[in-house]
Amino acid sequence: MLKYLFIMLFTLSSILFAQPQIYFPNGTVQNWGKVKPIDHPLNARIPIKNIGTDTLYITNVQPTCGCTTAPLDKNKLAPGEESIIFVTLSIRNYEGKINKIINVNSNDKKNSLVILELQAEIIREVFVSPGNFVSFIDAEVGKNILQTLSIDNKSDRNVKLKIAEITPPDLKLNLQDGQIIQKGKSFSLEINYNPTTSGVIKGKITIITDHPDYPEIPIFIYGNIKKSPIFIEN
Repeated sequence: MLKYLFIMLFTLSSILFAQPQIYFPNGTVQNWGKVKPIDHPLNARIPIKNIGTDTLYITNVQPTCGCTTAPLDKNKLAPGEESIIFVTLSIRNYEGKINKIINVNSNDKKNSLVILELQAEIIREVFVSPGNFVSFIDAEVGKNILQTLSIDNKSDRNVKLKIAEITPPDLKLNLQDGQIIQKGKSFSLEINYNPTTSGVIKGKITIITDHPDYPEIPIFIYGNIKKSPIFIEN
């Protein structure tokens, strides 16, 4: 009788104290190291394992940046079972060291939120300085505004440029198709804008290069154009 009572108590205690436990066999940091824009996008498979004694439910896998996707193989794991997070990180518009976050929520009471870190250092030898964003915040209808950027070539070869996209189309550039930047040199890019309508603008300039590692230079345009008291808008 005592034997059966002991077995019942042991079984009951096992049920009561059974807990799922989330575990990342490869750690919670995915570091791609030094990469180039041509490596876009970065991909990784991040395994998750349930090393507990009850079913693990992964309730949410949420990247904190729109540049990251992280679909999950399956969200219900029996004890000892594994799942995979398929991570894709867009690096098209980044330069230098980046650190992105993915939040993983589960029913592991002791570790209900796990933060995954995605790290990389994007090396660009053909790039725009001081950055690839142009602001026309102080622009006014009927008044020309000039912004100047530098396209720098720090690579070991000459680079030929070609304009692939200009939005809005009334932006004027001093760059001609076939412009060559010699290795170690820079090109001063002038962007002129004479707006004819007020309101918010968002645009993009895409410059194509013949460098195999840096095929595209994106420049993003934004601003808020003010009305002019003397200029009649179209």
